[in-house]
Amino acid sequence: MKRNLINKTTLKILSFVIAAFTWLIVTNMEDPVTEITFYNIPVTITNASYLESNSQIPSLTEGKDTVNVTIQAKSSVIKDLDEEDITAQADMTQIISMDTTPVMVPVTAQCTDTSVEDITVNPGNIPIDVEEKVTTEQTIYTTYGDTLPDKNYEVGSAKAEPEVVDISGPASLVNKIDRVVARIDVSNMTEDTLVESDLQIYDKNQEELTDKQLAALNLSGIEDNKVKVRVDLWKVQTNVKIEAEYSGEPENGYEVNSVESTPSTISIAGTDEALEAFSADGNVLTIPGDLIDVSGESEDFTTSVDLTELLPTDIKLARNINSTASVTAKILPYNSREFDIPVTMITTVPEKMDEYDAVFEKEKVAVRIKGKEADLDKLTAKDIKLSVNLQNYKEGEWDVPVQVTLPDGYEQVEDITVSVRLVKAAETSKQTEDGK
Repeated sequence: MKRNLINKTTLKILSFVIAAFTWLIVTNMEDPVTEITFYNIPVTITNASYLESNSQIPSLTEGKDTVNVTIQAKSSVIKDLDEEDITAQADMTQIISMDTTPVMVPVTAQCTDTSVEDITVNPGNIPIDVEEKVTTEQTIYTTYGDTLPDKNYEVGSAKAEPEVVDISGPASLVNKIDRVVARIDVSNMTEDTLVESDLQIYDKNQEELTDKQLAALNLSGIEDNKVKVRVDLWKVQTNVKIEAEYSGEPENGYEVNSVESTPSTISIAGTDEALEAFSADGNVLTIPGDLIDVSGESEDFTTSVDLTELLPTDIKLARNINSTASVTAKILPYNSREFDIPVTMITTVPEKMDEYDAVFEKEKVAVRIKGKEADLDKLTAKDIKLSVNLQNYKEGEWDVPVQVTLPDGYEQVEDITVSVRLVKAAETSKQTEDGK
């Protein structure tokens, strides 16, 4: 009877083992264990602060900053895995030795699926460059490129908040930083605006740092590499007159007839307060006399003036306005005046040409006349007769002498010419038709 009891117990144990083994076989056949390798998984550095006490900072070695990760798990688990589920870290607290250059650090990998336990990393250790940690202070420059606000406004100022940033990182990277830029778009803006901008950092070769290089830097007080830029718009004011003064005295026997600026009007932009004060002063930009010195002059002379140096605080030139004005001082002998005669009053000789038509390049021609002061007051443009002889000229552009006929008691100060373009009559007719 004892023997039978033993046999029954043995049989029960054996049956259990066989059943378990059978279940295991069936389970593995339905969901077998397999493996998969993910290649070139990027490594991130953790616990970098471990080196900060020695003012050191770690950085991944270019070309050796990825590992291959092999995972063993059931097929049902592996089929749902992809690269985004795998992360690899090099923990600075696990540095093998500080006596090597670069130092070697073990790499571990994790999977988002917690059921995965068998993970192998190859290579198991990677080189890490350890450099001196340095900090530099950089101004954040702003730019809006080719974008423009509404036509009635100009960008008065665009300032980043903050305007400066402390950048820390590996010496080899920080020391080659040239500038930090916040780029914004101001297209069609009509009011002051706070704009968000991604920072762009450029090296001394004017190449923008890559995302990987940016990741190695710490920008103090700035999150996600973004800053706010405050854009202040200035209103545009048109039809601002330019007036010019002069200093000194011309040569004996000569006087200043006029001082004229080209352009004679400009557009400006400024703060409301600055434009209001400018309008109260007559809405005129005056070129001071010390910039136009006529001392000892006996003929016209022209000088260039930088208008930006004359503008009041919080006012600037509007877009597309040339910053340079050309100022001409007209010097005439005593008792002489300059008359502007429309070219429509010039008589051509012959009066009608069969082959060509005459086209004058300018609308007026300046004629300088000398006479008694009282007589000059009476003289008008209608009293001055002008003619040009085109008899011997062919097709093309010509500077032709002008014959000036004056009433008795007046004298022409200097000879003058006029620019004339002779074109074939048929071509002029065609140009007129096209213009219509």
